[in-house]
Amino acid sequence: VLGVFGVLGVFGVVGTTTTYKTRNIESALSSKGFQSRHGSKHKIYVYEGGSEMDIHTFVSHGVKEYGGSLLSAMRRQLMLSHEEFDGVVTCSIDTEELAGIYSEK
Repeated sequence: VLGVFGVLGVFGVVGTTTTYKTRNIESALSSKGFQSRHGSKHKIYVYEGGSEMDIHTFVSHGVKEYGGSLLSAMRRQLMLSHEEFDGVVTCSIDTEELAGIYSEK
């Protein structure tokens, strides 16, 4: 069975291939209270939603799609679980919900 999260094997989901286009990630972050700052090799997205934590991530110039280890690194930088990050990018988590997630951390 093939689905959004990979192939369902005998022992569970195998070969997860969640990827997101860079422009979709950037758009989602901008709409959720992150401000972009341009660096020479990266854009830095810093959360300006009132959290006292230093929440930021980097988006490399020239990378058209994020998946695998790059996506995992971005999730860690943003202090979000897999499901929370997916919700931010797919817009099932709105600005207020994201602020609530960060206030609980």
